[in-house]
Amino acid sequence: KGAQQLSAEEREKLANDPLNLLAVDGPANQAKGDGDAATWLPSNKPFRCQYVARQIAVKRRYRLWVTSAEKDTMTQILSSCVG
Repeated sequence: KGAQQLSAEEREKLANDPLNLLAVDGPANQAKGDGDAATWLPSNKPFRCQYVARQIAVKRRYRLWVTSAEKDTMTQILSSCVG
């Protein structure tokens, strides 16, 4: 959310940032689409902590924002994480 406010160069960096890229199978990628944490989470529950932490790191790096629903979900996921 908010990438439309980035310059073309910043959007390209975001699109190619290794922190923002995860190797996944086709069906998982299609299921996620452009969903955020409020609408989609990995089916692998143990990976959700790492997934949400990465999302937050990317959003911080590129000054992107989160919706209240996304923030609530992220907070809930992270509250159950160890470490």
